[in-house]
Amino acid sequence: MTTLMIQGTTSDAGKTTVVAALCRWLARQGVSVAPFKPQNMALNSAVTVDGGEIGRSTALQALACGVEPHSDMNPVLLKPQSDCGAQVILRGQVHGNMDALDYHAYKAEAMEAVMDAWRSLSDRYDVIIAEGAGSPAEVNLRANDIANMGFAEAADCPVLLVGDIDRGGVFAQLVGTLELISSSEQQRTKGFIINRFRGDISLLEPGLDWLVDRTGKPVIGVLPYLHGLIVDSEDSIGTSGTSEAGALNVIVPVLPRISNHNDFDPLRLHPGVNLQFIGPDQAIPPADLIILPGSKSTRTDLAWLQSQGWAQAIRKHLRYGGKVFGICGGFQMLGEQVNDPSGLEGSAGTTNGLGLLEMTTTMVAGKQLKEVHGTLNLPAGDQAEGAAFSGYEMHNGVSEGAALLTPLARINGHNEGAVSADDLVAGTYVHGVFDQPAACDALLQWAGLGVSGAAVDYQQHRLEQLDRLADQVEKCLDTDWLRELLNLKPSAANLGASSTMSDSDHAFSEDERAGLYRAIYERRDVRSQFLPDPIPQPVLARLLKAAHHAPSVGFMQPWDFILIDSVEVREQVLASFNEENAKAAENYSGERQQAYRNLKLQAITESPMNLCITCNRTRGGSHVLGRNSVVEMDLFSTCLAVQNLWLAARAEGIGVGWVSILDQDRLSDILELPDHVYPLAYLCLGYVSEFLDQPELQAKGWRKRLPLEELVHGNGWGKPIEQVGLTEQLKEAKT
Repeated sequence: MTTLMIQGTTSDAGKTTVVAALCRWLARQGVSVAPFKPQNMALNSAVTVDGGEIGRSTALQALACGVEPHSDMNPVLLKPQSDCGAQVILRGQVHGNMDALDYHAYKAEAMEAVMDAWRSLSDRYDVIIAEGAGSPAEVNLRANDIANMGFAEAADCPVLLVGDIDRGGVFAQLVGTLELISSSEQQRTKGFIINRFRGDISLLEPGLDWLVDRTGKPVIGVLPYLHGLIVDSEDSIGTSGTSEAGALNVIVPVLPRISNHNDFDPLRLHPGVNLQFIGPDQAIPPADLIILPGSKSTRTDLAWLQSQGWAQAIRKHLRYGGKVFGICGGFQMLGEQVNDPSGLEGSAGTTNGLGLLEMTTTMVAGKQLKEVHGTLNLPAGDQAEGAAFSGYEMHNGVSEGAALLTPLARINGHNEGAVSADDLVAGTYVHGVFDQPAACDALLQWAGLGVSGAAVDYQQHRLEQLDRLADQVEKCLDTDWLRELLNLKPSAANLGASSTMSDSDHAFSEDERAGLYRAIYERRDVRSQFLPDPIPQPVLARLLKAAHHAPSVGFMQPWDFILIDSVEVREQVLASFNEENAKAAENYSGERQQAYRNLKLQAITESPMNLCITCNRTRGGSHVLGRNSVVEMDLFSTCLAVQNLWLAARAEGIGVGWVSILDQDRLSDILELPDHVYPLAYLCLGYVSEFLDQPELQAKGWRKRLPLEELVHGNGWGKPIEQVGLTEQLKEAKT
């Protein structure tokens, strides 16, 4: 495993986008890579696959890697609640509130969580691209530093320094930063990246030569200023965007503790929306829609909102038929009261809300952190009723009141949000509700835009922007130098088949043979050792590619692969297993039956991924070359795909468990398989705590491995083999 850290000369030097670009570049080559930010201070956060929260920008970098965001990727998240205090999120969960001095003293303990998280990631990925915070040259914060060189020194990883030329003085930034760090930190700083350059590169080259001569360190490349780049940011509120004539005017107050303002990025991209963020003491312009955003300190921001004249402006806006929408903290503000009896978001107390929805909100311990999927439940007659959306909830507040009886949406069979009786005010706890085009268009239609169909699929937009960043890495950075720094060599996954063969006899090398036989001997039918960690997408893609490269009769390739991560689907499969397993137990009696019942024979819900490999028995037409006499050859071919995947999984450290005690007809119904498609193998996949030394059934005394020499015959059943010495070698074969 290799870790590379990207640090910046200043805040907003472009560290986040450089890390995202490198992650995407590596993932596109099939490298197992993950992002890591030891410490982040941001009010924009995202829910993780393990039920925690991390900075929104780190979640974007995980997307660049093709993996689910995990709390290990950002072990310390600071969410400011005042100018001198913040909520401390440790490995995804709320640790408590601290002022600046208390946190500075606590950092030595926080470092333990940082290193534990980094080690956990290092066990699961080949490359870690870490991101610093602010600048390593902040000498007043160097003691107990965990965000920049403090982590780099502890992890003993190389550092690249990013400077932003667009703000000017980039050479002073880079040289000055280098001068202000220690000699050991200077030595681990391996080179520079200059970011956001515009103009003729030839005019910059003399300065680059000077920088190399002055510091003795290479410039790895110069990244251009990318116009129109819109990606999730940590804190800075983007204002770029375009709108057409007659656009819907949408305004958003910039609350002092505004959170998750990335919610509005899809509106910035919508050509039918003119989005404006209104800061403190700015005049509140006329609008069609006012959106109250999320807040880290709802009561404090609510008081600020009222002091800035927004309450009066909103009432006037509603009298003229305008619409008001609230998200999370903004939704809470629409109610009659916000109570914080325990002081979870500041001082304890109660603040009157805007009184636009008949509900009250109380802050309670235990933050809600979950991803959600649902459909909008807009009033009858709205053409967009039922539009699907997904997003995440992240809040301490619990809202109650009559307003919730007219919900905005249905999530997992439950009501969510509210719409006022006059249809002018609505709100939701869900962040990301504008990310899906159908839901975005539906809400904008409710607000008065009319049917447009112009909303952007924001997740797809994110991926396109990440590819745009990775393209610049390929074009503008010294990728050969980077690969050498990361200890990356051409991998087997990226080599052609002939590249792994010897020029003389086509045999694998001794090390390659050892690896193959190790996978064969050490693979296990896993039942009890699965971990909850998700399988990174590049790894999963390699496993499926290995399966797809199995040989097949007539090259018909009869297999299909159904990835199953739905809890609902897996619970249906588990119910089928339980029924069939109860029947199977009746085949035994006495102690043998009890021994059977004690066996762990499936991990359907414990493993992070289930996979059904099917056989399409009609693929290739009515006659398939080679299947004329043995019509089951398509089934046997699909078994080879299973075996390919199983061996590749062991090489990747992934456990596989085959669930064979299933009613195939019931399984076909659950997975909605056509009649001509047979569910050949139902597999559980995931990382494991260990691979047992023996197959589990052998270890538990169910059966022993049979002697190989008794299973090998010569020229007919039961006849001795004639090769001299082979029997003895078979007796010595690995058992």
